[in-house]
Amino acid sequence: MRRRVLLLLGFFSLAFTSERDPYPKDYFRSPLGIPLVMAGNFAEMRGNHFHAGLDLKTNGEENYRIYAAADGYVSRIKVSPYGYGHALYVAHPNGYTTVYAHLSRFNSTLQGYVRRQQYRAESFALDKYFDAGTFPVKKGEVIAYSGNTGGSSAPHLHFEIRDSATQQPINPLLFGLEVQDTTPPRLFAVKIYAMASGSYAAVYPRTGGAPRIATPTQPVIVEAEQQGSRYVLSNVDRIDAHGQVAFSLRQHDYHEGSSNRLGSPSIVLTVNGALLFSSYIEKINFNQTRYLNAHVDYAERRQSRGWFQRSFVLPGNPLPYYRSRGNGILQPRAGESYEMTYMVEDSYHNTSRLDFVVRGVHPSTSIVQERPGYDAQFRHDRAVRFRQDGLRLDMRPGSLYEDTGFTYGTAPGPAEGYSRIHRLHDDTVPIHRSYTLAIRPEQLPTRLRPYALLARIDDEGNTSSAGGSFEDGWVTTRLRSFGNYFVAVDTTPPEIEPVSVSGRGSLRLRIKDDFSGVGRYRGTVDDQWVLFQYDPKRRLIWYDFDDRVGPGTHTLRVEVTDNKGNQNIYTTTFTR
Repeated sequence: MRRRVLLLLGFFSLAFTSERDPYPKDYFRSPLGIPLVMAGNFAEMRGNHFHAGLDLKTNGEENYRIYAAADGYVSRIKVSPYGYGHALYVAHPNGYTTVYAHLSRFNSTLQGYVRRQQYRAESFALDKYFDAGTFPVKKGEVIAYSGNTGGSSAPHLHFEIRDSATQQPINPLLFGLEVQDTTPPRLFAVKIYAMASGSYAAVYPRTGGAPRIATPTQPVIVEAEQQGSRYVLSNVDRIDAHGQVAFSLRQHDYHEGSSNRLGSPSIVLTVNGALLFSSYIEKINFNQTRYLNAHVDYAERRQSRGWFQRSFVLPGNPLPYYRSRGNGILQPRAGESYEMTYMVEDSYHNTSRLDFVVRGVHPSTSIVQERPGYDAQFRHDRAVRFRQDGLRLDMRPGSLYEDTGFTYGTAPGPAEGYSRIHRLHDDTVPIHRSYTLAIRPEQLPTRLRPYALLARIDDEGNTSSAGGSFEDGWVTTRLRSFGNYFVAVDTTPPEIEPVSVSGRGSLRLRIKDDFSGVGRYRGTVDDQWVLFQYDPKRRLIWYDFDDRVGPGTHTLRVEVTDNKGNQNIYTTTFTR
């Protein structure tokens, strides 16, 4: 049996290696001049998406030189307060594009161009594309400096290699970048699911006592522990199963010099030496990246923050990463044993193995399974039209990853609200496509209609904006989560707090709106637009003095408008 497992796993390793061979190993140099240490890697699991590149550490500091990984030309420059922040795209003649994100600034030539375009458009945000003759670059040329802009939570460089034709990111570690990694992935736990009515799995502890029962409404998590060169399930005497059962795995990869949890591109689950399920992630399609929520156990992530990767395919998951038998679902026969083996491999072929046994049994009349009630059945492959008094909900086909028994209820609205609270199922159920939710307000004055929106309220009574607007007697918005919603209004203007407006070096102000959110801002000096940069995570805007503001006394005016049109204006004078 062990020989069959090793032969099969060897086959997959060879298959993956053959897929990697087309990638040049000596074409791209490192984008940094320091050893590469990863804070995040390719296809690592993130909120609602797979990570599309490498997050390379910069010793907790900004302004490290960023080098062009190969000859080519700047094909795109993007500046945004969100996402990639300051980002640079370089196209190469071999058909690949490298991406450098969260930069503090570009080199002097590119920075000068960007600044001129920002003033021309009177906009901090910028997105420009270029042909080959505009900004050529040479391999090793300094093209930018590392930073912490956009959605970055600490200084680092986000680096990608994409197929230029499709703009699909490819694992950069397949191109021969030097990262010191001899550390195999760590395996932490297996989650066991009963997949159909009447199915179950009973996990008997080695120390005795009653088994833990996995049913269709209650999976079971079993911790793993390392024993010698492999992993086993902790305190498990045996696992008995009937019907249809499936598994997911919590694991993370690591490498020398970094304590950050990384992802592993290859997971294989075999049964008696034959493939039951495998996943291998080499490329990412941005149009499919949200299917991460079907790839992982989304409910577990919401409840415990743990990342469990499914070893079975949900019916609404079209990702091309999988090979499986029976979609990865095991159907054990009574009296037969099934030797299960997980093999997990990182990008440098470090592997970890976990073994356990499942024994097929006859159905047990002593296991009583709950039959949950619900108010409607939502099919994952059909449109949904759900109506209740004062509520309309419409979903497109493909909004859910599997058929879902939907529950609905109401509760009295909060004092500041203008409708009941509508309880829409459970926010541990992932939603892929945005759906339309409309709630009819109650006793909403006409003067407040322009300020109406939907609000979400959690179990502790905290509220947040869900967006939307009033039209034809309803407040309507688009959502990608279930939860508890009601009609609210936002009539409070944003806040503006001066941080430094003394005229020394820069002007700095904090802007915030704690409900509908900051929609737009504008800063002028002596009635002339000046470039205020924006960092939403710090709620900070700032203007670094340039030749547009000379010596003398000047008037600063900053206007901030939230997403419901409420505006605040701050004015002051300063001397430079």
